[in-house]
Amino acid sequence: MIKFTDFPFLLFLGLLIPIFYKTTVSKRWIVLLIASIIFNISWSGIFTVIWVLMVALCYFAGIYLGDAQKDKKSKKWVLTLSILLALIPLLNFKYLFPNNEPADSVLSNWLAPIGLSYYTFLIIGYLTDVKRRYIKPEKHIGYLALYLGLFPTLLAGPLERAKNLLPQLRNSKDYDIENLKAGAIFILWGLFKKIVLAARLNDHTAPVFHNPDDYTGWSICMAILLFSIQLYCDFSGYCDIATGAARLFGIRLSKNFANRYYFTPTRTESWNGWNITITNWFRDYIFFSISKGVTNQNRLEFNRLLTFIVTGLWHGASWSFVIWGFLQWTYVTFETRTKAFWQKSFAIVRLVPNTSMYIFIQIVIKQLTGTLIMGWFRAEGLESGLKLYANMFGFGNGVSTIFKPGFLLTLGLFMVMDFLNREMGESEDIASFLLKASWKKRNAYLIVLLILLQSFGQIQVSDFYYIRF
Repeated sequence: MIKFTDFPFLLFLGLLIPIFYKTTVSKRWIVLLIASIIFNISWSGIFTVIWVLMVALCYFAGIYLGDAQKDKKSKKWVLTLSILLALIPLLNFKYLFPNNEPADSVLSNWLAPIGLSYYTFLIIGYLTDVKRRYIKPEKHIGYLALYLGLFPTLLAGPLERAKNLLPQLRNSKDYDIENLKAGAIFILWGLFKKIVLAARLNDHTAPVFHNPDDYTGWSICMAILLFSIQLYCDFSGYCDIATGAARLFGIRLSKNFANRYYFTPTRTESWNGWNITITNWFRDYIFFSISKGVTNQNRLEFNRLLTFIVTGLWHGASWSFVIWGFLQWTYVTFETRTKAFWQKSFAIVRLVPNTSMYIFIQIVIKQLTGTLIMGWFRAEGLESGLKLYANMFGFGNGVSTIFKPGFLLTLGLFMVMDFLNREMGESEDIASFLLKASWKKRNAYLIVLLILLQSFGQIQVSDFYYIRF
């Protein structure tokens, strides 16, 4: 496997860059497509053939749906049939015959096609947009194949829309040193998040989730709160590396996370700032599709609940994910409907909205309520989830603590990330922030990151968490 966190991936990029830019502009897509197929095979083996069949399905269905001479009724049937056919592999591998091998097992990754749910969603979105005439069908099967299998986004996104990515694949950018700089910065930042922060946080949280009976309720509570940050570092770290790898070839990917997601003051903002591209996908292709023409508010609310439940089930066929989706909907709905009440309540105690103290209290409340929902996300099933929360609320006899040697160091390293996230704000990314800084400031930040990566990074780390989904 060509893993983002291993040296072979950097070697892979180092060999690919000169080949790409020395190739004629009109043929560069071939270089990226071959590289993407090699990357796919390294993860999926023989199951890469499923991706090939899905590309063919998407291509021919797209051509049919984009034909102005075809009637609406036949297009509706073709779209429905195409979506059902595209879902068959996903339903088979993820729900009917799931692979229960460890996520970081080499054998495990050759027992199912990697990135299956992501390119399935790409196909559904692409065909729906063609049917709705938002975009024209791609008549070059090579560009379409590259769109559905581009190696930086293949494993876990970002889930790019065709209207954003396809034009970039058709019109390759000239060599630009700024793109190489930006790409390298993104990759460094992503590696810091993954092999330093996420890996160290996992060292603290994993023992708690594996044996909650051994730990105090307070330690379990802290483990769930820290897991939310761990998952952010892990997944946003992956997206940073993917964004950096794509930028090396002049391709710009969408922002997938709020920079300070973990300190958003409301659960609604947290939801909107997490895995943005796929959250928007569920909104556009699930909620809007089932809510077309619906005006009844109760029905719309039910459709929102259904969308949250489907979002949970996308992560896996487990009651813990259903509960997680239901609780997310419950919390967001409650928060939205009681917003005016809480503003009035805060006003009574003279807390002015949007002041530092007001936002701080909001963050504390959200962390101690909404973020604790993440225990259901981490639980391996209903039974383990019930055991986890039972122990957290004091129904166990555990005495071990999460506060072990290295905890304060991990907290300090997290503050380094948060400092940079706070400095760049939500309007910028790490590359744009550092590239516009003075060379002294930029080099100082980069040197610190390199030192921290060298000193505290873990060479052997598990695969990115979201690859399993």
